[in-house]
Amino acid sequence: MYPHSFSISVFSINAFGVMLALAFLCAYLAASRELERKGAPPGLAGDMLLWIAACSLAGAKAFFIAENFTPNQIAADPLGVIFARSGLTFYGGFIGGLAAGIYRAHKSGFGVAKALDACAPALALAYAVGRIGCLLIGDDYGTASSLPWAIAFPEGSPPVDYPVHPTQLYETLIMGGVFLALRGMAQTPRADGRLFAFYLVFAGTERFLIEFLRTTTPSPVPGLSVAQVIALGLISFGAVKLIKDRK
Repeated sequence: MYPHSFSISVFSINAFGVMLALAFLCAYLAASRELERKGAPPGLAGDMLLWIAACSLAGAKAFFIAENFTPNQIAADPLGVIFARSGLTFYGGFIGGLAAGIYRAHKSGFGVAKALDACAPALALAYAVGRIGCLLIGDDYGTASSLPWAIAFPEGSPPVDYPVHPTQLYETLIMGGVFLALRGMAQTPRADGRLFAFYLVFAGTERFLIEFLRTTTPSPVPGLSVAQVIALGLISFGAVKLIKDRK
């Protein structure tokens, strides 16, 4: 584990922050290449990156606060809750970043569906890279396991002194494969929005299944976590798009 990468005076940057920045960079490089290939206006990739980065971080923090804090706790220390360095939820970031990306693509005059297709492989790659950061700081791990590759996170968030499923590594490997698959699929002409629909199905299925190895926030649906309910929504949305296009 590497909870801290380096320090400058009293300011420290942890491994997750480094990998998060790397995830955004990788996504930008992958998406900019696809946007250019699809004939997007010059500078659209950089413009979208700034909006997506800001809105995804805001969405990730807002979703985490909504899941983990009561209104009284927020009122007692609003700045402490908002500016705490921990607490980012992927689906909150996904929703915020998606809204920002759609907005900027629409404002540019470039087709929203084409922009989403260009970003689909990049989203999978960013997720794979970001999960390495979770592994390095011992966050978002799984349930207890006796498998040879199980890992304990005594300095994790929260700490665990017995071996657990390194679900972060599982997700990195799976979503890395999804990135390669989507990048290959992008070389074949498809109806606008279809590649992004495939991403929703792949990413939603991966998250739905991996949640069975984790202890996460329960949802109003018995036996399912909040993340699984959202994942089912993504799978359904993507599947409807694919079926509609095929018909």
